[in-house]
Amino acid sequence: MSVLVTMRVKVHDFEGTKQAAAKYAQAMQQAGCHWLKIYRAEKDLNDVLWLMEWESHAAFEAVGDETGEAVNTLVNPAGEWDDVVWQLSDAVMLE
Repeated sequence: MSVLVTMRVKVHDFEGTKQAAAKYAQAMQQAGCHWLKIYRAEKDLNDVLWLMEWESHAAFEAVGDETGEAVNTLVNPAGEWDDVVWQLSDAVMLE
């Protein structure tokens, strides 16, 4: 079953986030990322949220182990990442 992953972090400069996403998007897709969207908070454009759907938690972790340091170098976070892996509930869905 696929999982939704949220990763939130404050950055010094959003340009690094764009570079990391562009550089690693293909590798993420090949490893099991179905889609990726990156949002910026309206009140603070350096508050960044990555939303991703992965085929599994293990697939997400494997890519993180492989590329995490390089992504972190490009993103240049101003604080700690807040990562959460979400599993789909059995509540009513609206599609």
